[in-house]
Amino acid sequence: MQFPTKPRQLLPIVAAVAIIALAGRVLAPMVAQMSYAKVVANLHAIKAESLLVGAVLVIVLYSALAIYEAIVARTLAGPVSSRRAMLGALLAAPIGHVLGWGAVSGGAVRYRLYRAVLMRPIDIGKFVLLAAMPYPLGLGLLLGVSLVMQSAAAAPILHVSTELARGTGLALLALHALYLTLIVNQRGPLRVGRLVLTLPAPPLTAVQYLVGVIEVSAGASVLYLLLPASIAPPFLVFLGVYVLSILAGLASSVPAGLGVFEAALVTLLPAAQKEQLVAIVFAYRCLLEVAPFVIAVTTLVAYEAWWRLPRQRARHAELKRAHDLERERELGD
Repeated sequence: MQFPTKPRQLLPIVAAVAIIALAGRVLAPMVAQMSYAKVVANLHAIKAESLLVGAVLVIVLYSALAIYEAIVARTLAGPVSSRRAMLGALLAAPIGHVLGWGAVSGGAVRYRLYRAVLMRPIDIGKFVLLAAMPYPLGLGLLLGVSLVMQSAAAAPILHVSTELARGTGLALLALHALYLTLIVNQRGPLRVGRLVLTLPAPPLTAVQYLVGVIEVSAGASVLYLLLPASIAPPFLVFLGVYVLSILAGLASSVPAGLGVFEAALVTLLPAAQKEQLVAIVFAYRCLLEVAPFVIAVTTLVAYEAWWRLPRQRARHAELKRAHDLERERELGD
């Protein structure tokens, strides 16, 4: 394995290390002074109704992802059925989110499921790319909306001027407008240097934005529900705080942004008590990450056991023979 030496290769590594170091600098004194008894007390203080509504929002979030991937399966018109695509989403999304590098870890789960029905690796790559698109689209769009609509309230939290907050939001929305204009007007593949990109069709792009908004806003709502009213900013302002914390976690490359996400929240929500915020984020992670991850891993293990049954192995062998015969006919023609 060759170590990256070019500046553009080193930059992501340096940025990730710097973000992790900053997060450690924020969290280290906080952890040293923290009372774990207070953390437990704050956990007990979380209302059961908030946890219940949060669980419903998590179901909505993953249901939206499953439906979207069923739409992707129909769009690609390959051997993957809508039902298998929905299963792929429900397994790959929580596993990819917790392990980090979702396109890789979640992509490996999708590869395992979709190669079982003889989907070509290149088509699986297209599927994984399309599956990954809603989240960044939702993050960018909602951050732009938050900064534009609540710039006066967001500015002091972000320690910037109102004008800079609003300008950043407008720039983000302009980028999305430019992307949508390209989607509507582009005919055929888009060439960027030696790179050739096939852009999604406008209807699929609209679905991607809708699913991305649902995914990000549902995740933010789970955490927002757990915040006491005394420290909770307006929801649109909090949406910007949430997105920035998520982006910091993603940039660090740490699985689930563990520690980096918390450090960003501590910085952006200084009114919250340390023990209170730790308890809230712990409950949030249990709802949004731990529970779906445990369910996904358990289901994946059950699927692997089912797939190894003699009847399923024989069915796969028959499917492969039929596929090979069809390929031979195509080559003969």
